[in-house]
Amino acid sequence: MGNPKIGTVTEEEARELKRRAEELDGQDGGIPHEEMRARWLVKMGRELREMVRTYDGTDRKARELLEALLVAEEEGVMDVATIRHELALKMGKKSAA
Repeated sequence: MGNPKIGTVTEEEARELKRRAEELDGQDGGIPHEEMRARWLVKMGRELREMVRTYDGTDRKARELLEALLVAEEEGVMDVATIRHELALKMGKKSAA
C-alpha cells in the first residue's frame, strides 16, 4: 500500500478534523484550557491502562511504565492508584506462572 503522501489524511482522520473544527466553531475562540487539560488527563489515564494491559514483563516496558506512572501521578491523573493496582495484579499473575 505504501506510505501516504505528505498532507493527505485518511477518511477517518478527515472526519475527526471536521468534528474538531465544528466543535471549535461553536465556542468563540476555542476550548477552555481547563477542559483541554481534563480531556488530556483522561486520555493519559486511558493510555496508561493500555500500557498496563500490554505489559510483557520486560525491563524496558517496566521502565516505561514506571516513568508513565510517575508522570501521570504528578500531573494529577485521577485513577493512578487503581491503575497501579491493576499492574500489581498482572505482575502477580506473571510471577505465579
